[in-house]
Amino acid sequence: MSAHILLLEDDIELTRLIKLCLENEGYLVTCCTNANRAEFVLKQKQVDLMLCDVMLPGRSGFDFVAAIREQTQCPIIFMTAKTAIQHQLHGLSLGAQDYLLKPVDPRLLLAKINVFLAKTAPQAPALTKLERFNLSLDCETRLAEIAGQKLDLTTAEFQLLEALLEQFGSVVSREWLFQRHLGRSYDGIARTMDGRASRLRKKLQALDSKWNVLTSWGDGYYLSYGELDR
Repeated sequence: MSAHILLLEDDIELTRLIKLCLENEGYLVTCCTNANRAEFVLKQKQVDLMLCDVMLPGRSGFDFVAAIREQTQCPIIFMTAKTAIQHQLHGLSLGAQDYLLKPVDPRLLLAKINVFLAKTAPQAPALTKLERFNLSLDCETRLAEIAGQKLDLTTAEFQLLEALLEQFGSVVSREWLFQRHLGRSYDGIARTMDGRASRLRKKLQALDSKWNVLTSWGDGYYLSYGELDR
């Protein structure tokens, strides 16, 4: 089930852009322009993460979070033009996980959302073996084989192949890979993952030319095999 994000923001154009960005990533988004409406939504629906403006009509974002923090433990990210350090410290003291200054870079916002939701999501049992067609991975021993032939992979290449095989047929975003494997946000420029994907592609195809690591431009990478190429 998609994570549900509550967006409390009275700037209509900014709301539209953030909603579009998050929905393109598969999130369910409910938008509110005032604190009273947001409080009603919290009582009616499960919310997995909240994005909250500070300067709102009626109650401020600070007052709203102070009032509802005990009824929800979901991560809260403030988004505001209030840049003074005392405002940032106050927002964090209310129990918010982060405080982003406007204008907000959508890439940074998305990366932070992904990190916070990953921390709060129930952890599924880790898979120890992955198989698809003639490719098999033993995640405990770090052994990768194609048709019984060993793939000589670096740790970084094995991690990338593991992520792609876990989500075979789906695009794995650069943002997710940077956060998971490098511990930092993707800046839109770094080519670290491009290099890993290229080296992994060559090693796979050296044993079976049907395997491919493909790039979804602007998004990330996905693994394909023969006629399942797209």
